[in-house]
This record gives sequence, structure tokens and C-alpha cells, in this order.
Amino acid sequence: MSSAEEFAKRNIPGSNISELIERMKTEEGKRLLNLTQEEFSEFHKNNELALNEKWRKDQQRLKSKFCYRNSIWSGGEEIKFKFSDWDVNRQSNPQAAHAIAKQAYTLATELLTDSFNVTMYGKSGTGKTSLAIAMLTKIHEESGKSIMVVSTAELSSLLADQYTYQKTKEKLDDLKRALTEVDVLLLDDFGTEGGIISDLKPVRRDLQNYLYQVANGRFQGKKTTIITTNNVDKHFVQMYDPKIISRLVTKNKDHRILFNDMEDVREV
Repeated sequence: MSSAEEFAKRNIPGSNISELIERMKTEEGKRLLNLTQEEFSEFHKNNELALNEKWRKDQQRLKSKFCYRNSIWSGGEEIKFKFSDWDVNRQSNPQAAHAIAKQAYTLATELLTDSFNVTMYGKSGTGKTSLAIAMLTKIHEESGKSIMVVSTAELSSLLADQYTYQKTKEKLDDLKRALTEVDVLLLDDFGTEGGIISDLKPVRRDLQNYLYQVANGRFQGKKTTIITTNNVDKHFVQMYDPKIISRLVTKNKDHRILFNDMEDVREV
């Protein structure tokens, strides 16, 4: 038996020696046979590192699929959008539309390697969801971070169904795990579940409890949450416990995107 084989038997717990011997018959194997014990040890170390990195990437891919699969879209329709799809000429103020897209792009670039919350404020139909999804798309494609989209209005309806359908309760358990673990979460149309702005009411207690557990888990795990909303900060405290708002809504002005000069233009 070669010194490499002997080294493998002594130093690689659980190594398949017969498999190793077969490998030695290949061109790479012939090269390994000529390695010293120290060289083989270094080879094995590098091989283990490569396997660990592959395992990490495989786990990240599985996590990404699990989280995105559990997305809850408004109206059940998935939306695809990139920054290149943003047409500033659809707005009466192209300069403002350009500035908003530039801010969103800059924040998405920072989120490739950082983690913080972003809140996007504005009227309905001004393109908040589109730009938020463009941010998620860029982040996922360039960093590999997992992403997920959840309409809070649809989530509220799902929670109501749990008392009627057992399968819905099981889905909510999987959903909570995904909401807590996903690297970048978009809570779309946050606040619509509280009713119309002129007559806001506290959000149902089960939704508040559910979102608090999610928000707290994300806060502790230093995850990124992006929110789109038609409301302003003073409305949130009318609908939600302050503990939820403090964990989801950013206080950093640089991480707030205001669609103040945007008009209601559907499919922007």
C-alpha cells in the first residue's frame, strides 16, 4: 500500500479506502500516489474546504427555493421586475422618478454585503412594489441572498382561514419559518390590513402576534426587511404594537424612499 493510502487510512476517519484505491488508477490518482504525507495532508485539507463550500452553497440554494416558494403575492400573481424595466417617462416628473430609482439601486447595492431595513412610502400605483422587486432581484442575482415577497393583506386573510382549514395552519407554520429565515423579505402594501386611511383600526390580534414573532426573529438575526406602504409613520401606531413597528420600520432617513412626486401609474 502506498504512503498516501496508508496516510488516508490513519488520518481520514470513515474514508472509503477501496474507493480511494480506484481513484488512484486515474491520472489524478497517479499524481496523488507521488505525494508525500505532508503534501497529501494539504490536499485533503483543501478538498474538505471545497466540499464544505459546496455544501454551504447547496444549502443556500435549498433555502432560497424554500423561501421564495412560500411567497404570498397580492392577487396570487407573481411579479417580475428589474431596474432596467423602470420607465421614468411614464411619470410626469421623470427627474423625480430617476432619483427614486437611483436611491433604490444604491440601497440594493449596499445590501449585497450589508443588512438593514428599507421603507418605501407613497400613494397606490406609483411603482413602489416594482422598484422593491427590482431591489430583491438585484440582491439575489448578485449576492445569492434568499428573497421572499409577502402581501400583508393576503397574509391577514390566510390567518383568518386557519380556523377553518387545518392545512392552512400547517402552511402558516412553514410560512413563519421562511419569513424568519429569509435573508431579504419584502412586506408589500404594509398597513392595508388596517383598513382605509380615513378609518384605521388596530390590526387583528393573531396577525399582530404572528408578525411580532417574525419581526423579532428577523431583528435578532440581523435580516433585511423592505416595506412598501401607502401609510405614514403615525398611521402604524394606530394599527400595530410599537414593538412590531420598531423592528420593521427603519428610522434611518437614508433608508427611506419617498414617492412624494409620483403619480398613480399602473404597471410602471
